[in-house]
Amino acid sequence: MQQPLPCLECCQQSINSETQKRQISTRRRSQSSMMSISSRRSQNGRMWQRSSIYLLGLLTCAVVIVQAFASTSPNNNLPPWGIKPRGGHVGAKKASTSSPSALSMSTAENKDSRNSSEKRVEIPSAVIRPLSDISDSSDEEDAHDFNGASAASVNKAVQPGKAKKTILESGGFADSIIPATYVAETNLPTDIGHFRIRAYRIEEFEAAMREPNPLGAGAGLGSEPCVIYCTDKPPFGSKGGELGGAKEVPVRIHDQCFTSEVFRSRRCDCKEQLKMSLEYIRENGGAVIYLQQEGRGIGLANKVAAYALQDVGLDTVDANTHLGFPEDARQYGVVPSLLKDMGIDSIRLMTNNPRKIERLTALGVDVAGTIPMVVPKANPYNRKYLQTKQDRMNHSNFGDMLINSPDSVISEDYSHADILLYNKKSVAEDYISEGEEMAAAAVAAALMDDPNQSGVVAAENGYCFGRQSVEDAIAAVKRGELIVVVDDESRENEGDFIMAADKCTPEAMAEFIRYSSGVICIGMEGKRMDELELPPMVVNNEDPKGTAFSVSVDATKEHGITTGISATDRAKTSVILANMDSKASDFHRPGHIFPLRAKENGVLTRDGHTEAAVDFARLAGSSPAGLLCEIVSEENPTEMARLPELKRFCRRRGYVLTSIADLQQYRRDTGQ
Repeated sequence: MQQPLPCLECCQQSINSETQKRQISTRRRSQSSMMSISSRRSQNGRMWQRSSIYLLGLLTCAVVIVQAFASTSPNNNLPPWGIKPRGGHVGAKKASTSSPSALSMSTAENKDSRNSSEKRVEIPSAVIRPLSDISDSSDEEDAHDFNGASAASVNKAVQPGKAKKTILESGGFADSIIPATYVAETNLPTDIGHFRIRAYRIEEFEAAMREPNPLGAGAGLGSEPCVIYCTDKPPFGSKGGELGGAKEVPVRIHDQCFTSEVFRSRRCDCKEQLKMSLEYIRENGGAVIYLQQEGRGIGLANKVAAYALQDVGLDTVDANTHLGFPEDARQYGVVPSLLKDMGIDSIRLMTNNPRKIERLTALGVDVAGTIPMVVPKANPYNRKYLQTKQDRMNHSNFGDMLINSPDSVISEDYSHADILLYNKKSVAEDYISEGEEMAAAAVAAALMDDPNQSGVVAAENGYCFGRQSVEDAIAAVKRGELIVVVDDESRENEGDFIMAADKCTPEAMAEFIRYSSGVICIGMEGKRMDELELPPMVVNNEDPKGTAFSVSVDATKEHGITTGISATDRAKTSVILANMDSKASDFHRPGHIFPLRAKENGVLTRDGHTEAAVDFARLAGSSPAGLLCEIVSEENPTEMARLPELKRFCRRRGYVLTSIADLQQYRRDTGQ
């Protein structure tokens, strides 16, 4: 059966329905397409953000790596303390330090670097680098004309000329040119003369100064150097022009020594050299450049630690290297800046140190010659230090100075070795590290000789302490010093102070009294005592040792004597007794000085301290009259000091120690 045809209205509705369906489908496809595009754009944006982050991270890493390489590569913008070298002085412990790149990091990064044991590397080896390998901004000449005495130069940085090389030597730090800024100048009246002082500041390095120094706080070059010159002999030269700068100006480059120059320590010769330098420029012109670098650049606290090691026997070089420091960490990179500011082209360096000449020459300073700066005489507390400077640090110009100086002691207070040897308490655990206690004990024991030796026992050659001990004692008496002389163990087994009576001062007498029984005697020849009408104290002498006491005396009031008991009065009486022109009327009896009659031919007739006092005074070229008094024990004040304690006492206080047995053998050998 044939289907009926649809009507027109139905056809129209069908067409509209299909059209709506197509429109809806088209809208849905369009929306889907738009969402797809939006999704792709969103994904692309996120990928770009991630890429940007990655690129930024890579760029940051690249910058850090470049900075690290830059800080380890040679350059002329080193911090004031330079770079610690690899390797050290012979005999130094193997040391490790943070990577040199740590010097360019921030403070926090430095702390992290120091706290990380994984970042520890071996110290670099010493080299001398040509300046051509170094980025140096000082090639351009400074266009300003800096007048050394002009206020116009205030706060203008002084840029030095180009150095020949930057030096990094074994046992020291790298030196590089350091610009300084002139601050001010003023009068400096002193007890030596009238001077002028110019102050400078290393402002460009203040930021680096705030970073931790590799040697610790307080170490390195200070930020405020200064220059001192005599007011009527200014050292300034012309800057520029046909004449050029001043030539061969005497210059002392002096490094701060707080312990010596402020506290008056006798452990070095720094304050004496500074005084000698000021006296020289007062008479001859020139300048003293004063740099703040204590303890050869290691700082005050580290210097005290080095002193503690010297107390148990190490010398100044080994003390530094034992603590992990260079033997000399000083730097002189600021010197060219100061010389240029003063218009000085060449200098004559006041020094005994050839290393200082090499360092300055490497920095471009023209050193035309040197002027020796040698102290007249070493003292017992700096003799070993000066000997080390000569033997191990190549200091020159000393001549016979050390030979003519008294023997060395370890320090003013030798209590470290006393504790180590006698109280069974180790100082090594306090001052020596890494299992070197036995070495410290050996050093101290060797320096103390035999602490169990109870008395004087002569060897086969007749000497106990040796012939040198007698020669040293004679030299000390000649200088007006006290010596300590011990007798035989089978006799009194005591030690006496002895000195030439004609050289006695109130200070020496006070020293006698402080450490002795206080009964001050004077040994004299019998014929001289007869001339002064000094009879025996008693007719029947019952003294077990036969000591020949005479009537005690004081000089009369005409000689300025008051009560006679003071150190000043007893010193005056002693000197007058030793004066060969004195008469019996110059004294009244009794008094506070006890003359003793010595046997003829001295210790070769009687082995007593009386005869030893006369012999030592005569051998020293003085009047044959010697003061003597027994030394009281400090460890047991109710007893007299015996040989083991006397050895320690002499080393602590710098006295020459010898014996009557040594003096007897010396007189036999020499026929004196």
